[in-house]
Amino acid sequence: MSIAVTVVLAVLAVAVLIVGALAWTGRLPGNSVIGLRVPEVRRSKDLWVTAHRIAGPMWVFAGVLLAFAAAFSSIVSGWGWIVPVALVVGAVAAIGAGAGRGAHTVAALDARRIAEESTDDTPKVDLDALRRAAKRADD
Repeated sequence: MSIAVTVVLAVLAVAVLIVGALAWTGRLPGNSVIGLRVPEVRRSKDLWVTAHRIAGPMWVFAGVLLAFAAAFSSIVSGWGWIVPVALVVGAVAAIGAGAGRGAHTVAALDARRIAEESTDDTPKVDLDALRRAAKRADD
């Protein structure tokens, strides 16, 4: 059984390392399967790249933790399984932390952009149309 666990952890480590490296370098292509699937992140390519550059380092760290878990799982027995399990839990936490930080940053950037766009001083109501309607009502 330990060989199967080692192989699964090694495959996961390679996958997370590749996705993390692509995200960190800004080369993770926009898609609906891999990466952050938060609406704010998917609004534009710039937001996609920014979010993934923020999440990428934590995802690479998670891949390294999974690689260590795979290495330890091939040699441990008994209570020694605590080490690979702790490494896998740490990797899952790192993936979540990176994703949360990237999504939060992009949501804040998007909110700032929306606030800056809505600070123009032009009236939102057509005053001439209101005056014409009031004049017609008086007549």
